[in-house]
This record gives sequence, structure tokens and C-alpha cells, in this order.
Amino acid sequence: MRPGRSEPFVSEKEQPFLIKDLRSLKVLLVQPENNDGVALRSHLERIGCHVQEIWPPPPSYSDEIDIVFVMVDRVIENKQIFHWQVENPSAVLIAVIDYESPLAIDRLLQMRVNAVIGLPIRPFGILTNLLAAVNNHRREQRLRLNLDRLQAKLESCQVIERAKLAIMLTAPQSGKEAYGILRQLAMKHRTTVEAVSSEILSGLHAPEGD
Repeated sequence: MRPGRSEPFVSEKEQPFLIKDLRSLKVLLVQPENNDGVALRSHLERIGCHVQEIWPPPPSYSDEIDIVFVMVDRVIENKQIFHWQVENPSAVLIAVIDYESPLAIDRLLQMRVNAVIGLPIRPFGILTNLLAAVNNHRREQRLRLNLDRLQAKLESCQVIERAKLAIMLTAPQSGKEAYGILRQLAMKHRTTVEAVSSEILSGLHAPEGD
């Protein structure tokens, strides 16, 4: 992106998630009981997060959870399955690893984690990783929402254009006049132009005699 240009379709009013906002975070630690887990929980609580723990990994995660920390090596060692919706994650995912083994790195890439923290747990870097991961996740969610809206708008326009063409083929009408007919029908039936267009197209494809 060129300097000086704002991100497309992202509201400029959206404020970054700051240190003062940490007390609103609900964190879930997916880890067995061990010293590393105790150290991680202690540090997260010290910076103001609300922390819960669970083991083994659950089949799904509550929408109330903002951040999930998972000890990847413990998942691999215990042959556990870590269920995660990589295409549309409900929370920030931060991995905790012992060392960069090929198996662990492959798992991180498959999970599409937002950040990685190494063991042993040290206070330095956790806060920065946490804030960066949360802000990146929020940005991805906004972009995904904008993309979904654009896709829905595109599909709506395609339906309307096909309905306009159908009207133009039945009578010598311009595109503007055909759209005017669709608008009149929409107002008459107190519905949207897209809904009227869909009904027209459905009627064209209905079997004869229905």
C-alpha cells in the first residue's frame, strides 16, 4: 500500500486496542498443568487479563473468549486434536512452543496462529505480542466483513442486471426504463428491487404449467 493512503473499506474511526483495554480481555489457556502454564497465567493476570484454563483441547470455543493460548508441543506430544476454525476464527490464537521443530512449525502454519511465544516464559515480549495479535485479528475481521458485504452487493447487482435484461428482451425498453419498472414493482409490493428481480428470474425458470 502506498504511503498516505488509508486501508480500503476499513473505518478510520476504529481505534487500536491499547494497554488500557487489556482488562476487558478473556483469555483461555489450552495447556496441561505445569510450571510453564503457571508462569504464563501469572503474567497474564498481572497485566489485567481474565484467564481460564482447559485441558485437553475442547472441540469448540465460546464466542466470549477473546484470546486462546495453546501449548503446541504439549498437543503434539499427547497426540491431541486441536480444533480450530482457521478460515473464520472467533478469537486470537497465540501459540506457545518449546523449540522450532519442523513438526511444530508445520502445525503453526496449519493453525494460522496470530503470534508465537517461546518457552521458558519470560515477561519481555508477551505484552507486545498480545497487543499486536489482537489488533491484527481485529483488522482481519473488519476486512473479512467488508469482503462479505462486497460479495453480497455484487451478487445483488448481478440478479438485478439479469432481471433488467429479461424485461428489455420482452419489450423495447432501455436499461434505465427496465430498472424503473423494477423499482415500481418493489414499491408496490413493499419489498426490495433485488427481491422483485429474484421473483422475475424464478418465474422465467419455472416449468410450464406451474
